[in-house]
Amino acid sequence: MDIFECLLQANVQESVAVIRKKSSNTELLIVYVLLSLLIKKPQLLGAFFMGCLLFEWSLFDPLKEYQLYLIGFLVYSYVITNCVFSAKTKLACALMCFLCLLFACDAAFYGLNGVYEESETVIYKNIERLFVCCHSLIIASFVNIKRIENGLRNGVSIIRSMSANSAYIVFI
Repeated sequence: MDIFECLLQANVQESVAVIRKKSSNTELLIVYVLLSLLIKKPQLLGAFFMGCLLFEWSLFDPLKEYQLYLIGFLVYSYVITNCVFSAKTKLACALMCFLCLLFACDAAFYGLNGVYEESETVIYKNIERLFVCCHSLIIASFVNIKRIENGLRNGVSIIRSMSANSAYIVFI
């Protein structure tokens, strides 16, 4: 939560120390900013930012962990229903909603005020990995595979035509 902790801290020296720590949220935030600039729709960036602020900002400290996950569910269900995206993106957001519900159930039934007793569930141990994978799926849903394939084919055909029409370039 590097950038988010940095934004919420008043001391500049602490902020610089926080940025130096490694976290996946910084990279995801940068990718979401680039994605929102490319598609000209900031809803996914807002949903990601809200999801991170839920767990970082002290304003939400009185809420229990499962309530935070339910708020995340509401945010992504709003994105599914009210934003115009492709079916792939809506499916990836639906997966995020499912994960939020799964984490809320896990926190409500197995965690007592954020404290897990002797045994941590598999879900609890892999929360960050599952969230990063789901965010990666949301981002990947905007990648046009056919366009990449056509670009690669055009590049190969240009090289082939250069080698066929030139005495200086010979491919074996």
